[in-house]
Amino acid sequence: MNIIGIIAEYNPFHRGHAYQIETLKKICHADYVIIAMSGNFVQRGAPALMDKYSRTEMALHCGADLVLELPTLFATASAETFARGGVSLLNSTGIVTHLGFGAETDNIRILSELANLLCLQPEPYREALHRELKTGNSFPVARAKALETYLLSHPSPLSENADCFFNTSDNNLQEILASPNNILALEYLKALNTTVSGLIPIPILRQGNGYHDTTITEDFCSASAIRTYLKGEPYQKNTPNDSDNYLDPSCTSADLLKTAMPLDSYKILKEYPHPFLFEDDFSTLLHYELLLGDVDLLAAWGDSSPALARRLLREREYFTNWSEFCQRIKTKNITHTRINRLCLHMLLDIKQSDYQTFPVPSYLRILGFRKTAGPLLSTLKSHSKLPILTDPKKARTLLSTQGQKLWEIDLRAADLYRLGLTAKGDYSMKREYRRQIVTHPL
Repeated sequence: MNIIGIIAEYNPFHRGHAYQIETLKKICHADYVIIAMSGNFVQRGAPALMDKYSRTEMALHCGADLVLELPTLFATASAETFARGGVSLLNSTGIVTHLGFGAETDNIRILSELANLLCLQPEPYREALHRELKTGNSFPVARAKALETYLLSHPSPLSENADCFFNTSDNNLQEILASPNNILALEYLKALNTTVSGLIPIPILRQGNGYHDTTITEDFCSASAIRTYLKGEPYQKNTPNDSDNYLDPSCTSADLLKTAMPLDSYKILKEYPHPFLFEDDFSTLLHYELLLGDVDLLAAWGDSSPALARRLLREREYFTNWSEFCQRIKTKNITHTRINRLCLHMLLDIKQSDYQTFPVPSYLRILGFRKTAGPLLSTLKSHSKLPILTDPKKARTLLSTQGQKLWEIDLRAADLYRLGLTAKGDYSMKREYRRQIVTHPL
């Protein structure tokens, strides 16, 4: 049985995601597709546009057979920890055979050699990385430059048939190392290496606009573009508090989204009963946490440091909202995404020490499945290396002590997401213990 695993956010689910699933099924002659999906908060340190159950419904309508939740601790972490959590989760099913992911290059040999090099970290590379960090570059930029420095002066030690790719002066290497999906692809391959996983990696060439492109076109567009459109004025309608972000079905410009999303996914978005959430919807809570913190407390949060904590203290009196504050804190050596994650970790009570306490996921939380996937569920139950959580009420008896603590972070995330909605006047979202698994009738 061939079963594809995909680590995703689907924030929201667009045509590129559907293309990826369909293409992977054909390449692998897959029987089933299992998704390890972020919950209500995502890796860039922000709330998901829509809640995890609605995004699960999108995935099930568009080709997925089973959706598992990637625990919040990993879903809101750095690319390396995000990838390790997702790969470990899929490994733990005991049944996934292939790992599919998007990339700006589908040359698995090049990606694998780069990933292996990052795992080995030879001394000349470490020295180059140290030099680049001392110049004030952020870690992603410093790592890319250090890899380039190393590979342009060292023939690849990882391939007997290494060609001149790493010894040329063209921009190929720079482009590969600067592309967001390639960066994540390298982390997936590193995780496969370090976990000694038997999953077969299958990169799929990204189609259409770039990862950060915010233009809606008839071609494949990014999730960032969809979120940008939904956040803008054309997608706001008058509501009791006059400030909620809903998709107005009567707005003709909303038809642009039909070109960007599969029809079923678009219908779920159009009928979504809650306001869409963005970082600034949590500004008041973030400001309060900043006012409470001292250097030691602020330095303890995930993605923080003593130097960053001191910067937060100096700048907090100028706080206006989440997005403007993160832009103010950002420096050459600290990325905007890292600041976003730090702010989110404050609200979720995620400390740096938590990543040592919970190196990998402790359970498989099922968010939804297709009814035709009955054989898949039966196989999962007999092969899973972790407890399978289907009913939140049973978590206390089903999970280990460590698993319960990891689960408590997921519960905090669910409560925080509901709080974001209530701040916009929507009290209709159920508590986590009252939510049902999403089932697709086909």
